[in-house]
Amino acid sequence: MITKYDASWAEFLTVERLDMLKKIEEQIGADYTPKKENILRFLKQDLNEKKVIWLGQDPYFQPEVANGRSFQPDSLNRWDDKFKQVSLKNIIRLVHKSYFKFEHYEEIASYKEIVKQISTGEFPIKQPKEWFDSLERQGVLFLNTSFTCTVNEPNSHKDIWKEFSRELLAYIDEKRPDMIWFLWGKEAIKNVEFLKNGVRYESRHPMMCSSKYDDDFLKSKCFLNTFDRINWLG
Repeated sequence: MITKYDASWAEFLTVERLDMLKKIEEQIGADYTPKKENILRFLKQDLNEKKVIWLGQDPYFQPEVANGRSFQPDSLNRWDDKFKQVSLKNIIRLVHKSYFKFEHYEEIASYKEIVKQISTGEFPIKQPKEWFDSLERQGVLFLNTSFTCTVNEPNSHKDIWKEFSRELLAYIDEKRPDMIWFLWGKEAIKNVEFLKNGVRYESRHPMMCSSKYDDDFLKSKCFLNTFDRINWLG
């Protein structure tokens, strides 16, 4: 499961935790996503260079979609390509809202409208793969609370990863007390008790958005308040 890791994670990867990962590998079996080499993809990143963590629930459950980064569909090359992942579409809608500093919910553009603005250059966001790569280089760490799931069964490995995930988040919180956390969805927010430091933005999951919720994702100021740290256009 671990092929390579950055030195910043060496203290976390104790013998006990490596044993924990061996047991997890046995439990998840063979029918899971993402691919084995991408399960703990985050370990290749230098924790000391990270500024913001996106914390989601678990990987996209469809075959060949998840790639080890939360919210990135692996085969998506252009924003005008057809794809089913509503969460990412709503993330782009919130970036768009934040970039233009819209204050009212009714001003939020549909994803279809945003794609048109991307094509004309009015909304100069980078294309998907380049965008995710850029955010990662700038200091975004893409995490989920569960690192695998059975194909076509969302949240199926929640209990398998629970202990490892909690210890991981506590380690990050201790080593990087200045971290900015984006906690999206109830599974991510449940981990607040393990986070004693940093700045946290909590909201409902980007998969389902509605103006009737006070904590609706599209009402979050997570991008608006951090444009000085990360260029969310990529």
